[in-house]
Amino acid sequence: MLLPAEIESKTLIPALRAILAKNLAENHNVREDEISKMLGVTQAAITNYIRGTRRDPELIKKLTPEKQVSEMINEITSELPS
Repeated sequence: MLLPAEIESKTLIPALRAILAKNLAENHNVREDEISKMLGVTQAAITNYIRGTRRDPELIKKLTPEKQVSEMINEITSELPS
């Protein structure tokens, strides 16, 4: 049985990174190398997040429409220059 912290680090955090990375790339035209620096992961990880090969698709489907998640993503990306 996984502890709550293990669940967060192995599933929730990568799913949130994937949502944020995809949002930054598609809606804000941020390059993958810049996203990788922002999130503290490799550029290869960002590529996989955006392609959908490094994430839990079911969890992403559940998280994306959640109001708290969308507000968090909007808050993070609102600080970016246009």
